[in-house]
Amino acid sequence: MFSKQFGMNTMRTKPSGMKNPNTPAQSSQRSKFLIVVKLVQQVLPLINAAYGSMLKNMSPFNKIVSLILKNAFAGDPPELDHTKVVFCDIEGSSVSSVSLEGQAAQSMEIMWEPNSNSPDELAALLTFILINVTTNKVMIFADKEPRGSGSTIVNLPADWVGTSTALHIVTYDYSKMVSGNPQSIIQFKAGCDAASIVLA
Repeated sequence: MFSKQFGMNTMRTKPSGMKNPNTPAQSSQRSKFLIVVKLVQQVLPLINAAYGSMLKNMSPFNKIVSLILKNAFAGDPPELDHTKVVFCDIEGSSVSSVSLEGQAAQSMEIMWEPNSNSPDELAALLTFILINVTTNKVMIFADKEPRGSGSTIVNLPADWVGTSTALHIVTYDYSKMVSGNPQSIIQFKAGCDAASIVLA
């Protein structure tokens, strides 16, 4: 088939037939990819804020999807291991000794050690990311509690009752400034155990 492109005669050939064999390995990879994409999309604004413009060759979305696909699946058929899920691989100042425990009426108690002497870091508000490990649905509690307070309570929906949860915490490292703002750090800190089950 002939056509003109940029003022020149060109000939186009008919595309060869696309092959898309549906092998078990390919089906598994597609399934994992869909799970990860749906999970990451729910947290993407926080991921983008953490990385800013520091990545030159890929987007934060692509980087995190790749990390989770490579490192956070186990078993046959593969299942997502939330203890290995990362939303950012930037190291920095974060809380320590975190516990997550289900309380009555879908309440979750979160406790932590501030792990900092910086007045700015102690005053900075923490953001909590709770993930239902069965459905991979996310709830974000933004700017919920000052880092120095050491504890908080969050409430989850009734349809989360009976499921285990995973907790990621967003903290700020004031020793690293990015575009005039402290570096945000997102780390998995607690959950995926019997204590993290949501109670009625």
